Amino acid sequence: MRHFLPLCLLCLPLIGLAPRAAAHPHVWMELDMVLLTDKGSLTGFEITWTWDEVYSDPFRKTYDKNRNGTFEPAEAAELQNNEITSLAAFSEFVFVRVQGERVPVGTLKALTIGLKGDQMQFHFQVPLKKPIPLAGIGAGRTLTVGSYDPEYYIESTLPEDRPGVRFAAPPPGCTIKIVEDRKHPIYFGMVYPQVGAVTCAD
Repeated sequence: MRHFLPLCLLCLPLIGLAPRAAAHPHVWMELDMVLLTDKGSLTGFEITWTWDEVYSDPFRKTYDKNRNGTFEPAEAAELQNNEITSLAAFSEFVFVRVQGERVPVGTLKALTIGLKGDQMQFHFQVPLKKPIPLAGIGAGRTLTVGSYDPEYYIESTLPEDRPGVRFAAPPPGCTIKIVEDRKHPIYFGMVYPQVGAVTCAD
């Protein structure tokens, strides 16, 4: 069954369509993912999704009612109430894997909706249900993190001018390298999502 995307305008019935008929992607989103740590463990993420101009346009025209280039608090609240069907659905697009096994994350917190020029932005936090100790990651254990649409209706890209997956405050000896997750392809096995591979010294 299709994972329902968080915005009503993205909840399109693609079940039963052949890959050629349901050519993807349709929407583009730039990812900024900041890893949060506490006492040597990964505890969650601060995430920003910046949507492409074409997808953002109807939301900007509908909800930026005073045309001042930003969503005022009342405008952002109206957009959220009208368009976002489930806050829990956001977590379906956050992927954390230890030794290749997906680790559950919690429900979105502190959602803010804004505009960056003509592009709509979502900024939010996603906690881990259980912290992940980072000591030794990359030696005996693997850890990858990313945020993308497993149905590939949305293509997740990374910024060119800065690291798109990074630590808020890097623990000593920890680094992140962007790689293709070739063990977990999406869209009929044809697309390898980009993820951050974490390495930490003992």
